Amino acid sequence: MNYIVMDLEWNQSAKGKQFSEDHFPFEIIQIGAAKVNEKLDIVDEWQCTIKPQVYTKLQNTVKKILGITENDLANGTDFVSGVTEFLEWCGEDYTFVTWGSMDITELRRNMKFYDVPENFQKPLLYLDLQKLYSINFSDGKTRMNLKSAIDEQGIKGDEHYHSAMSDARYT
Repeated sequence: MNYIVMDLEWNQSAKGKQFSEDHFPFEIIQIGAAKVNEKLDIVDEWQCTIKPQVYTKLQNTVKKILGITENDLANGTDFVSGVTEFLEWCGEDYTFVTWGSMDITELRRNMKFYDVPENFQKPLLYLDLQKLYSINFSDGKTRMNLKSAIDEQGIKGDEHYHSAMSDARYT
C-alpha cells in the first residue's frame, strides 16, 4: 500500500464569483503528487500542468500567488488526459493524503464536470494532514496553513509554496 500525497492548484473566474459556471467554481491547473511507501519514503513523484478550458484567463490572485501566466499553462495537457494518467500512476492500492479537504473536493468536482468516471470507493477515504496536525499540535479545531506548520516544525525548505509539486513534497 502506498500513500499518494497530493496537492492541486486551481483557477477561478477572473471576472468574479457571479461569472462562475454552476457547480464548477474552480478549475484544476496543476496536479503534484509524491508516492510514499509504508516506511514513509518517497518512492516516486508525478506532476502535470493542466491547460484550462473554462477559466482560461487567470484570476489576479491566482496569478500572483502561483507566480504563473496564461502562457505557462498554454502547453499544458487537457484535464481528462492529465487526471487519467495521474490515476493510472497512483496504482491500485493507495490512500490519498492532502493538506486540507479542498483538494479531494475539487478533484471529484473537476472529474464530474469533465465526465471522468470516478472509480473511487464510496465514501472516498483519505488522510487530511492539516486536520491531523491540528489534533496533534494545536486545539484540534484551528487549521494552520502549510507554510506555518513547516516553519513551526523547523523543517528546512527552499521550494516555492503554492506549486502543486512543492506543496505535495512539503505535505
